[in-house]
Amino acid sequence: MSGNDAQRPARRVVVRAPAKVNLHLEVLRQRPDGYHDIETVFQAVSLFDTVTVTLRATGDDPAAQRLRLRVDPVDAAPDGVDNICWQAVRLFGHATGRHGELEIDLHKEIPAGAGLGGGSADAAAVLVALNRLHDTRLDAKELEQLGEQLGSDVPFFIRGGTQVGRGRGTRLTPLTGIRSGVFLLVKPPLSIETARIYGQLKIGLTVRGPKCNLRHIKALIARFPSSSWFGFNRLEEVVLPAHPVLQRLVLRLRELAPIAMLTGSGAAVVGVFEEQIWTAQIRDEFEAPDWFIRVVGPHPAGVEITEE
Repeated sequence: MSGNDAQRPARRVVVRAPAKVNLHLEVLRQRPDGYHDIETVFQAVSLFDTVTVTLRATGDDPAAQRLRLRVDPVDAAPDGVDNICWQAVRLFGHATGRHGELEIDLHKEIPAGAGLGGGSADAAAVLVALNRLHDTRLDAKELEQLGEQLGSDVPFFIRGGTQVGRGRGTRLTPLTGIRSGVFLLVKPPLSIETARIYGQLKIGLTVRGPKCNLRHIKALIARFPSSSWFGFNRLEEVVLPAHPVLQRLVLRLRELAPIAMLTGSGAAVVGVFEEQIWTAQIRDEFEAPDWFIRVVGPHPAGVEITEE
C-alpha cells in the first residue's frame, strides 16, 4: 500500500439491493457440472437490503485487503467469511488487482432462505460499490461475468427489472418491464436449502422444452397480472409435498390471486393481485406469529447507488 493511497480520505457509497421473485421457473436438465439448466422469469420487487461500503485505504497488494462486516439485524446473515459479501470482495480484488481496507454495513430487509435472492443481491451491490470506489470502470457485462462466479442469480441483480434467465439463470434476455400488480410476499418461519431441492427433483431422461416465447410473454405482460399468465414453478413438485404449510399457502393464494407460486426454491410464496381487487384484508388473512409478510410492487432496476 503506498503512502499516498493510505492518506486519502475514506470514501463511501450506499447501494440499494432489491429482492426478486420468479414468475416462472422450469428446470430443463441437469448439466455435467452439477448445476441445472433452467428457464425462468425474474422480476425485481420493491423490498430492499441496504449495503454501505466504505473504502478507507487502497493498495495493489492482496495483503492490504482488510474487511469489517457488520450485519443489522445481527442474526439476519453471517458476519464472517461465510457471507457472500466477503466472497464478492475477494473476487473483485483478484479480478482487478485493487484491494483496500473496507467496511461493509449490511442492513437486511430481505429474509434468508426465502428464494428472494437477498444474498445474491447483496453480492451484486458489493461489486457495484467496489467498481465505483476503486474507479475500475467495469461495464455492466463485466460485472455480470464476475457475479456469475458468485451465484447464478447475481447477474440478474446487476440488471434488475424483468428478465428471462436461461442456462444456470445467468444468460439474461430483457423483457418489457412489468409495471403493474400488487405483490404479496409470505414466508412461514422455515428455511429451505436450494441445492437439496434440485437434488430431489425427478427430471427423468426426457429433456423438457422451453416455455418462454418472447412474443407471447410480451402480450401477457401488457395485461399483467391475469390468470392467463403462463408461468409455474417446477420446484413446487418437491417443496410443497414436503412442507404442507407451504402447500396450503399456495393453494389459498391461488383462490384469491390470478398468479400465485413458490419463488425460487422457497420458502417464500408470492401472490400477484390486480390493484383494483387488492385490499388490506387480504394481507390480514395471512398474518401469523413469526411469519414474514410484505406488500411490494415491481421494481424496474437492479442494484443502485443511492448515495456517495
